[in-house]
Amino acid sequence: MKSDQKSLPKTFCVLPWTHRFTNMNGRIQVCCSSEEYPNSIRRDDGLPFKITDHASDEEIMNSKFMKDLRLQMLKEEWPSFCKRCQLTEATGGVSRRLSENERFEKELSSLIKKTETDGTIPVEVKSVDMRLGNICNLACRMCNPRSSSAWIKDWLKVDQHHFVVSEEEFTSFSHFDWFKSEKLFENFKSQVSSIKYLHFAGGEPLFVPEMLRFLEICVDSGHSKSIELSYNTNITVIPEKLKTLWPKFKGVKLLCSIDAYGERNDFIRYPSKWDTIHQNLKDLDVHFKEYGLKEVLIAATVQVYNILKLEELVTYLFENFKHITPIPHFVDLHVPNYYNTQILPLDLKLKAKSQLEAIFKKYGALIQSGKLPATYTPFLMTIKGSINHMMAVNKQEFIPLFLRASLSKSKLRNEDLFSKIPELRELESYASTSQEDQKRTSL
Repeated sequence: MKSDQKSLPKTFCVLPWTHRFTNMNGRIQVCCSSEEYPNSIRRDDGLPFKITDHASDEEIMNSKFMKDLRLQMLKEEWPSFCKRCQLTEATGGVSRRLSENERFEKELSSLIKKTETDGTIPVEVKSVDMRLGNICNLACRMCNPRSSSAWIKDWLKVDQHHFVVSEEEFTSFSHFDWFKSEKLFENFKSQVSSIKYLHFAGGEPLFVPEMLRFLEICVDSGHSKSIELSYNTNITVIPEKLKTLWPKFKGVKLLCSIDAYGERNDFIRYPSKWDTIHQNLKDLDVHFKEYGLKEVLIAATVQVYNILKLEELVTYLFENFKHITPIPHFVDLHVPNYYNTQILPLDLKLKAKSQLEAIFKKYGALIQSGKLPATYTPFLMTIKGSINHMMAVNKQEFIPLFLRASLSKSKLRNEDLFSKIPELRELESYASTSQEDQKRTSL
């Protein structure tokens, strides 16, 4: 990250000044990086804003909630729901806060100067992030039915310790359809002239037909060439129509959620097929310029299942592609707590640490020698962040919960956990932890 940020208030994040985030359930929240915590933007009556309220950008961005949030940041206080960024930075990682501040670097001083003493700002939303419901073709091991429709039919058959909801809320997961509203599309048409960054996630956004309609509105408005598109995608499918729409934008960035090489990725991100992912990555690489791509980056969720096999993924990327960034962006998993790498025994942590340090040294040398561009340095630094995160705390008491959750999902899928992830076999010795200890480790 650039040193210019040192002059800012130490907790300042540009997003409360420029950004609109709508979660998969239609709630308007602060940002996606804080959604693990209570972060819904609230109306002045205390109720959360929902996209179906059709509130204006002015009402949302200058609500008492947002004004207080901005003042808190300017006072160098960490908001309670910004914990992920706070923890990431504390362990030397590159947080969403730092990345967004760098993206809007030229505007930061002006935005602060225009902020009134009560936190009011002149509203111009330049960054829009929409989670288009929970429609997804994958049921990843660390996911849940709120985020993936593919989990709904089987969720009650597996251990649910980290995600227990009421019957009413569970039923609502089958009805996330706010993004089909005609009023929403009309509102979007009025916003599109100021948008500079448009991001989609899900679920799996490339599965959602309405995503294409948002793009068509941008193109028809004549503003698409001023808009940079980005996606979080599992890259299991690329609709043909996208290949003709993408070049009409300023650029397209893909953050491809891939957690391991080959069969291990299919195990984590069930039931993905590695051959399909490989072919889609090849297609993106070969047609990089033709599709209007600006960046294809692998976003790897660092967790118990993959921490000892990340070197294979990095090697695969380095050896197979010309345009795809060879160093993944490592994102440490925080929730569910028992998939967090901090639960591992010390011997496995030290083994993982050694492997990650070798990756850092190898690709750091390539950057220093000029064989890889210096722009890859922030991704390289996420490796250090993952090491520091893993080593920061000992949470071995969560291992029994990990085994309960993992073994229940393996039973559902007729898999042998320890055949698929043999390095975790030593965790079996923790299965005898007493019931009292298990209660004590509740989240």
